[in-house]
Amino acid sequence: MKMHLFKITGVILISIIASCTNVQTKKSSYTVDVDLGNAISLKEETSSVEVMCLNDSLSEHFPGDMTKVKWTGNSILVLDSWKDPGLYQYDSEGLLINSFTNRGNGPGEFVRVVDFNVTSSGIILLDTYSESQRLFLDKNLSFLYKKDAEKQSSHFYQEESKEGGVWYDRGNVAYGENKNKLVYEKDEKKKTVLPVPSEIENVTFASYNVFAGIANDTVLYLPAVEPRIYKCYDGKAEVFCDLNFGDLWPDFSGVDKSNPLELMRRIVDEGKIYSTNIVSDGNDFAISFFCKEKCYIMLFRYPEKEPYKLLYADKNIIESIGNLVCMKDGCLVFGKPGKLLKFGIKMK
Repeated sequence: MKMHLFKITGVILISIIASCTNVQTKKSSYTVDVDLGNAISLKEETSSVEVMCLNDSLSEHFPGDMTKVKWTGNSILVLDSWKDPGLYQYDSEGLLINSFTNRGNGPGEFVRVVDFNVTSSGIILLDTYSESQRLFLDKNLSFLYKKDAEKQSSHFYQEESKEGGVWYDRGNVAYGENKNKLVYEKDEKKKTVLPVPSEIENVTFASYNVFAGIANDTVLYLPAVEPRIYKCYDGKAEVFCDLNFGDLWPDFSGVDKSNPLELMRRIVDEGKIYSTNIVSDGNDFAISFFCKEKCYIMLFRYPEKEPYKLLYADKNIIESIGNLVCMKDGCLVFGKPGKLLKFGIKMK
């Protein structure tokens, strides 16, 4: 089934996290002032929309939630971490051709898959139940082997080069002795790159994408509950830019962290920013966040630090098109069960 064009609009993006000790980070004095009053409607800035219907073929499984989506050549990979957990592979026409939904504790099974990466040699899943592990699959989603991963990781980024390492994001979890936020592993050696800031220990937003690969093996990292973008390379992290949202950014000093869900509800009720997300395609990347029942999207072109567009979509539009799940050919791609919507954005 080919994509069909029709008019519609909407957007969503979601979140990020980081961890550490032996801190290897550089400061940045560059700050982007974000004025939500200058945001332009996504509808006004949309030049085209392509819709792809996803068909489940004869599979017993079908993703009811789109945690992460990635185009790989002529196929599309969809991760569902919640409704019908697993990784699903579609062809360029939207027909399901493979899936990896083996749940359990066996060698070729997972308990709670939360993220995946694609490399030239295959696909890697992150399973973070009890003892975290990475599951290595070939390009047809056949299981190959497992390796241990950083405990309590929420996301990871596998560098492409054969000698490359792995970035792990642990969010702001600091209930035990481990207060690492962003961890880098290479040649079976791990080091802390960023620690959990003491003022936001055990506080986090809903988290989807926290790492965004950029050309030339650069990784951008947007930690949850921190208004800044990090540039990660060679096992180091430096602040790419800070994001100044003024009094719309939540103040976590002195708050009760014993009930994270109640804290999140309070942030939403107060009209503060919540649920951040980052996606990329080549040198193009986008950050999204929610505030007062609207989703806002900032579009960047690396290495520029100022966004070239600030868009918004209201609640009704977001509900009609789903979450922002990735970027493709410079377009924003939104998804919900059964379909993907590719939004072309007007250039300057």
